[in-house]
Amino acid sequence: MKIALGTVQFGFSYGISNTSGRTEEDQVLKILDYAWKNGINTLDTARDYGDSERIIGKFKNEFAWNIVTKTPSFSEGEISEEQLKLMRISFNNSLNNLDKRSIDTLLVHSADDLLKPGGAQLFSEMTKIKNSGFVKNIGASVYSDNQIDYLLDHYEIDVIQLPINILDQRLIKSGHLKKIKKHGIEIHARSVFMQGLLLMPLNALPPYFSKIYDNIKKIMLCARQHSMSNLEFALGFVQSLDEIDKVIVGVNTVDQLREIVDSSKIRIDYKKYSNLAISDAQYINPSNWNL
Repeated sequence: MKIALGTVQFGFSYGISNTSGRTEEDQVLKILDYAWKNGINTLDTARDYGDSERIIGKFKNEFAWNIVTKTPSFSEGEISEEQLKLMRISFNNSLNNLDKRSIDTLLVHSADDLLKPGGAQLFSEMTKIKNSGFVKNIGASVYSDNQIDYLLDHYEIDVIQLPINILDQRLIKSGHLKKIKKHGIEIHARSVFMQGLLLMPLNALPPYFSKIYDNIKKIMLCARQHSMSNLEFALGFVQSLDEIDKVIVGVNTVDQLREIVDSSKIRIDYKKYSNLAISDAQYINPSNWNL
């Protein structure tokens, strides 16, 4: 099963299409139970996701999850000893909240932290944590091809998390998916639904997206031509990429997860839909959205 469960919704209200707010804990338990029983064994979380880690840890004894968590993001221009100390404290807090002695993967939440002065020391500190047996894999969450090139040239990365979807095909077209895989690195795909944007009815799209309205409409028309839902088409696109090891999805309800699981075997020929991609960072990078 390629599907991994994103847990940011467990910590706070998240997603442009989310109208129900933060997922209640009783619903979280139902989601985790359904996920585990249907072959999903990886949870993606972070210290920055509110109470997400604590809630996962609360139900930890029932499921032997592979946990992916992340370092804090540092706003300073360089990584100092103070930031290294903060990273160690944050990781120990993550273990405590998760009620785990060790986890599967630790990622640098913002890959730019590894490009700063002192970035090598940050990665060295993560390597020490790995060598001490507290984490199996280390890596980074990236956004751009430039970040990927730098990481591949300077660090022994185990896992890279990256954005990819029908609208955002940059890393396919640039060849970076294949480049990463040639290095033997595990690839986790995020933003496969663009925070739910690709799943929203056209008449519900915020005016901000008016310039890419026609692009989204074309995607939905393609889905209909294949007798697929928007979710099936968007998920099938990413799942068809052989280089992708995990596809991270977030849900607020069991019904949403059930639809994803039911669609998890769908594959489409992604090469036929390169014309649906856009390159404007104003739209493909949610952190740039002005809503």
